[in-house]
Amino acid sequence: MGSLIFMALMALTLMALAWRHPKKLLTPGLNASFELIMQNAPRVALALLAAGFLGQILPQDTISHLLGGESGMRGILIAWAIGGFTPGGPIITFPVIVALSKAGAGTPALVTYLTAWSVLGFQRVIMFEWPMMGRRFVINRLIAASCLPPISGIITLLLEKIWN
Repeated sequence: MGSLIFMALMALTLMALAWRHPKKLLTPGLNASFELIMQNAPRVALALLAAGFLGQILPQDTISHLLGGESGMRGILIAWAIGGFTPGGPIITFPVIVALSKAGAGTPALVTYLTAWSVLGFQRVIMFEWPMMGRRFVINRLIAASCLPPISGIITLLLEKIWN
């Protein structure tokens, strides 16, 4: 609820600032906002719909066993592997994380998964990095970044033990 209030205040503040120049800022801003809503609302709605079904379809016993709070390093290693290979942007990934959470995945595995998705992203490597930046850059970046997902999962695992 807090993030919703923050976003509402931010939008209202920006609209108030644009109000001072209605033809130059307010009308174009409202048009651009409407266009963004029309482009993204269907994607977000479908992603959330898919996540709702995914959360029901995923076998909770299996997810809890493989990625649950008691899975420890096994859960971190599995999340590290699947996170880097998850295709798509946040509209796909975050509903998957919500579904995994509802199916019993623990916080260390979810943090590892999200970190692996964001720093490894093998589909981005194949489509963008390798062709644009070259082999040496990709190898250096992947070696440097590959340690981040399990480290984030281990730190989260330790924090969970401290806080519980």
